[in-house]
Amino acid sequence: MSTNIVEIATFKLANGVTEADFLIQNEHFMAYVKTQPGLLYRSVSKHAETGVYTDIVYWNTLEDAKRVQEAFEHEQVCQQFAAVIDKESLSLTLTEVVAQTPCSE
Repeated sequence: MSTNIVEIATFKLANGVTEADFLIQNEHFMAYVKTQPGLLYRSVSKHAETGVYTDIVYWNTLEDAKRVQEAFEHEQVCQQFAAVIDKESLSLTLTEVVAQTPCSE
């Protein structure tokens, strides 16, 4: 049985990057992610008080998640997205889903 994976990244924006700058890069990155096999769902939210962003991606398998993580080293769109993030603030975890409700649009 395959277990879905949740990728959770939290981060702040890099110095000098506005939310408008981030949203432009996020749109390009989202277009890339949408083409990746195994994507189930992605959302990005921001904590109003701390300014910390939370990027949550549901993947079909661990292999799907790792494939996109590895793309950050060589895909231009991934590099451009990474450039707007404060790398010192980045936290990234992969977790296995143990219970869930169906997603609906």
